[in-house]
Formats: sequence, structure tokens, C-alpha cells
Amino acid sequence: MSAYTSFTPGTQLTLTLCLDEDSILLGESVLEALGHPRQVQMLINEERQMILLQACTVNDREAIVIPPMTLEHFEMSGHALLKRIRKLTGWTDSRPRVVFGSYLPTHSAIVFDLHSAQLSPLQMPLDGSPRNPS
Repeated sequence: MSAYTSFTPGTQLTLTLCLDEDSILLGESVLEALGHPRQVQMLINEERQMILLQACTVNDREAIVIPPMTLEHFEMSGHALLKRIRKLTGWTDSRPRVVFGSYLPTHSAIVFDLHSAQLSPLQMPLDGSPRNPS
């Protein structure tokens, strides 16, 4: 973890999966826990239905570059990843879901259990302004 992070153990770490917009939102607490990385990697364990999110370098396979102006959250396109998650979980609708994670200090990574997914009360459109799901 970076010396610049203000992450506090016990902080709730969440990913919001916006299935209808093919996007994934990483909240500020997730970015803090990973030390505000410039790139991240998302790996899926299909057998356990878990996602591992970790900081990486631009040279790592499937690195996702985080823009320098990220403030409260980072929204990334995730069409292929979300399609894979939907198939894995059997979700038949496109309502947004929140997935809860746990920080793994020995790996400087966060693991998200897809079994913990809950319907999200709010959805973040591409412009970043909150709206109620339809």
C-alpha cells in the first residue's frame, strides 16, 4: 500500500456493476485501499465467483489505466467483463448491483465476492450525476 493512502481498515469497499451501461464504478475507498494506483487489474475466479482487484503497471496484461483527475470514483467500461460476470452469476436482468470487498494486505489487493452482490439503490450515469434506477 502506498504511503500516500489514507485507507483505514474496516472501511467498506464496494464495486458498483452498472449492467445496463456496461460500466464498473470503483469508489474512493477502493482507490485509497490500493494506494491510488495509475493502473489496476481485475481478475475473475470463476469457480469461487470472486473478483480480485489489484494495482498493476501499464505493462501488465489487461491493465486498466486510471486517469489522473479521478476524484470520488472511477468509472470504467466493462462490457466483456460484465458479460462474463452475468453468465457466471446467472443474473437475468440489467439492474445495477453493489459487490462488497475485503482488503488483502499481504497481496495489496481487494477481493470481491459476487455472492455478496446486492441491488444498488442508485445508479451512476456516464455524466456522474446520481439517478434512481428505472
